[in-house]
Amino acid sequence: MINSHIHLDFDLVKSPSKTTTGVVVPSTGKENWDNVINFCSSDNNRHFALGIHPWFIDDHQMLDLHSLEVRIEDEKPVAVGECGLDYIKVKDRNKQRYFFDEQVALATRFDLPLIIHSVQATEDVTDLLKSYSKSRGVIHAYSGSLQEAEILMKLGFLFGFSHNLSNPHAYKLHDIVKFLPLESILIETDDHNNPDELIQIAERVARIKKITVEQVIKQCDQNACKLFNLD
Repeated sequence: MINSHIHLDFDLVKSPSKTTTGVVVPSTGKENWDNVINFCSSDNNRHFALGIHPWFIDDHQMLDLHSLEVRIEDEKPVAVGECGLDYIKVKDRNKQRYFFDEQVALATRFDLPLIIHSVQATEDVTDLLKSYSKSRGVIHAYSGSLQEAEILMKLGFLFGFSHNLSNPHAYKLHDIVKFLPLESILIETDDHNNPDELIQIAERVARIKKITVEQVIKQCDQNACKLFNLD
């Protein structure tokens, strides 16, 4: 099983067991770019992404976007991220949009997928992505509407699902998973402390779509390998 979004460099996140055959470790900003690079350098099944998370944009200046560009060129990450918009935790929407726009441009320039954080901002995220015809990637921990998912899917984006899907009362999410083709789904544990619970997310997807867990794992692994160009 490939965990498409796990913050393995966070102290509280345990290392997964051998049931996890690959991971994508996104960064949150310049403070942990080196950490995620070093964390993944000793294991061919660990892959890192470089970006600036909207929660931490106040810790960054415009010059850091140039530093990010240099690091992407030098370090060859599998994606740009984690980046995006969060209209709940971050008040400065203009600065968020600027940093997100610049990172989408970088992903386009380097032909890399995006790992996007979107909270109460899916419409603005979608509008920005529409202006970059070659953009691609995943909206991780998807929380938008079914209608927004339809638009994003037509733009070529995938959708990551984590423990929020395990809530039996998350009817809206369940409907979205039911609607989406399996080829558009990734599974992840984000910053959850026990990444071995990834299997529970695969099981929930299987239950919703009325297919086997093995089918879910096989297709989600293929989706991750294709999106992130994993060996």
